[in-house]
Amino acid sequence: MTAVSIAAQVRSGERTALEVIDQALEAALRLDPLLHFVDELDIVGARAAAERLEPTGPFAGVPFFIKARTPDHSPIISRIVAAGGIPIGTATRARPGAVSQTFGWNGRDYTRNPWDLSRSPGGSTAGGAAAVAAGVVPLATGGDSGGSLRIPAAFCGVVGFKGTYGRIPRAVGRALGGLTTAGFIGADLDDVILATSIASGPHRLDPTALPAWPVPTVQDRSWRIAYRSTLGRHPADPTVDHVIRERLNDAGVTVVDVPLELLPTDEAWPVLSGLDAGRGAEAAVANRAREVRDHNNTALADLFAEVDALITPTTLTVAHGYDQHESSIVTGDPCWAFNVTGHPAVSVPAGLAGGLPVGVQVVAPHGSDDVALAVARRMQVVLPPPPIR
Repeated sequence: MTAVSIAAQVRSGERTALEVIDQALEAALRLDPLLHFVDELDIVGARAAAERLEPTGPFAGVPFFIKARTPDHSPIISRIVAAGGIPIGTATRARPGAVSQTFGWNGRDYTRNPWDLSRSPGGSTAGGAAAVAAGVVPLATGGDSGGSLRIPAAFCGVVGFKGTYGRIPRAVGRALGGLTTAGFIGADLDDVILATSIASGPHRLDPTALPAWPVPTVQDRSWRIAYRSTLGRHPADPTVDHVIRERLNDAGVTVVDVPLELLPTDEAWPVLSGLDAGRGAEAAVANRAREVRDHNNTALADLFAEVDALITPTTLTVAHGYDQHESSIVTGDPCWAFNVTGHPAVSVPAGLAGGLPVGVQVVAPHGSDDVALAVARRMQVVLPPPPIR
């Protein structure tokens, strides 16, 4: 069920929040031995929160997972809780440097993909994506510095949204690199949109936070789209490219051939990431990273003067083996560029290739999150449940 429908049932009294939370906890306990998505399960805290809940908020009684090692005082958590959401625990995340692979933390096994237990769920928001795809919870929180929401969403056949930089405030103060935006993974695009709206707005902890973002009302229309099967140095797998091209055709969008030359971000991204983490960089190195950002922003501004949105594969391949770390560095290549530039980008399922989900990424101009989401709604397909269920 969607988060919106669960909340409606709780508000109406059709179900109690405790019944919803107990169902989610039971599913987590049953499926975690297979998928290894739980970092810590808060059974006592979640049940207590359900028992004392006033069922009035837009997410009344909705269970969700928090990405492991997210600060407790993060606005993305407090605002969803204030809307009635109930965290049932923390979900696993990839270690630094593992773009789409989650190593076992604290001696635990690798997190697995619900579509195929031999495959990776992506990263770094791995446990959240696996839990959402398996139907344990409808939402999970995360952050996206280089595809950490979009890559696992693509691998697991769900939705991952990184808004314009600053869309959701963070608890880290001013981040000098300007890469990371907090956000959500969800089973339903409307749930992710509502959660983003609730979590948006200024906050004392984040001077870069944008104004509050109301749920958009952009109507579907005849969109002009640019499509690139690759943005970097690596080609997309032909099966992934084929699924997205078929989806573009079925969705009836107008694909426009507009030039786009982006500079590679594989050198700029680590520099900006280090600045975000408080590590210094030589002035020349930092300036070069910012030059790459400026060049790519200009190139994208020229593109968006001609089209409404840019579409790419979210990942260059379907989910690789859960222990294939070397593959994780390449497959998320289309995501990195839009952390460097700060554009809104959303991944939705476009179909299946060899029984595994293919994600399509929709990118729009700065501040035009509503356009990215409207085009994503046109592009997404509803996948069957993964075999784990």
